[in-house]
Amino acid sequence: MGPKICIIGAGFSGMAAAIQIRKQLGLTDFVMFDENEDVGGTWLVNKYPGCACDVASHLYSFSFEPNTDWSQQYSSQPEILRYLQKVAKKHDLYRNIKFNHKVNKLTWEENISKWRVVVYNKRSKMESEVIFDVIISGIGSLRIPNIPDEFATFKGTRMHSAEWDTSVKLEGKSVAIVGSGASAVQIIPSIAKKVERLVVYQRHPAWVVPRMQFKIPEFLKWSFESLPGVRGLYRSYIFLNHEFVYPAFKQGSLFQKIGKILSEFFVNHQLGHNPELMEKVKPNYEFGCKRITPSNIYYPALALPHVEVVRREITKVKENSIVTEDGKEEKVDVLILATGFNVQDFFFPLEIKVKNGVDLMQLWKKEGPAAYKGICCSAAPNLFHLLGPNSSLGHNSVVFLLECQVDYVVQIIRELMEREASVVCVKESVEGNYMAQLLKAMEGTVWASGCGSWYTDHRGVVTALNPYCLSSCWLQLRKFNSNDYNFH
Repeated sequence: MGPKICIIGAGFSGMAAAIQIRKQLGLTDFVMFDENEDVGGTWLVNKYPGCACDVASHLYSFSFEPNTDWSQQYSSQPEILRYLQKVAKKHDLYRNIKFNHKVNKLTWEENISKWRVVVYNKRSKMESEVIFDVIISGIGSLRIPNIPDEFATFKGTRMHSAEWDTSVKLEGKSVAIVGSGASAVQIIPSIAKKVERLVVYQRHPAWVVPRMQFKIPEFLKWSFESLPGVRGLYRSYIFLNHEFVYPAFKQGSLFQKIGKILSEFFVNHQLGHNPELMEKVKPNYEFGCKRITPSNIYYPALALPHVEVVRREITKVKENSIVTEDGKEEKVDVLILATGFNVQDFFFPLEIKVKNGVDLMQLWKKEGPAAYKGICCSAAPNLFHLLGPNSSLGHNSVVFLLECQVDYVVQIIRELMEREASVVCVKESVEGNYMAQLLKAMEGTVWASGCGSWYTDHRGVVTALNPYCLSSCWLQLRKFNSNDYNFH
């Protein structure tokens, strides 16, 4: 009889955890809670026009569940969601998932060495409490839309990219979009030709590079399916290509300089005929400090005659217009906020009370997050964060890292079971040494160069990204050292 496990979230993280604890440990007594109506996580919720992944699909997928039928190199949101639904059905996960159930609070009960979980049923509108031995959090960081207060005064149609209203018709409308990150780069080309006028407000334009998109031919799909090793070789090729560009994220490196030159050549190639616009979309921070976004159609969309790029600061938002610092007022029918997410809120609004009743969110806000290998916190026994602090990647597939983390968690739970222990907790000294090494490694990266990205917290410390290449992460997570933990 193994531990009773609670998995929070039914996206990539939660699904991977559920599949592996059943497959590797033979455990079936686990429950998955998800506040949505189906699996998919961010790929279920985000439905904005042009929504897609900027990592090639043959790498942005589970290694243990290859899909030989991806339609194109970079898949769209609907295709990724169908893939996840297919995986969930194949592994019979739906019977373990309670949808429309939101986990509101976790409390570590020291007297019984278990977690008390408060769950809200969105259908019945009732709360209930359940006791679990182990918690695996797979809630992800790109969940809570960042909606600046200044836009609350707008009375027209307003929507965040993560809360897209598919009933809104944009044809013939004057539309404003605020933001310059990945979602904006995808939305703008998808709506530009539909609207009457599009005003793009950008404070910090993205570094944009070519996107090598293409439809995967049928003969290649056939070879992936029929010829042993071909699909694996192709996946490895994509992986190594991404690893090869990792040096470009080292400050002052030759690779970074080359990347900047190539990106500048790309914008000149697409917008050289429009020097005024080219100057407007020129980034004012180090290449790679914020997420580099691939697109072949973004710059041409900005160059359309009815599209205007505004770099001026927004000083006032009225009921149906936006005013910039030069006093210019723009009438707007629809306001689209591509303003990202509150990544630095970590697992909020979930409340986690750890040892001695300490609020983990408040602790991390005050002292900065501390999680050994992005997974374990010394203040929180039997709690594992998947893609926790310093786990996101700026250069490669986070799904690969996720699988490595899941395998590591499986090793911890296996050790817990073999010892017949009830509690496992990383040692505080081990956690401290790891965080010091991680912060030291981050110093030489471009992510720490200070561009005000969502990777950093209020102290200017990078808390979202891992500073290492993915091969190094794999080596770090490959083996579990029981001496790093206290068991009892």
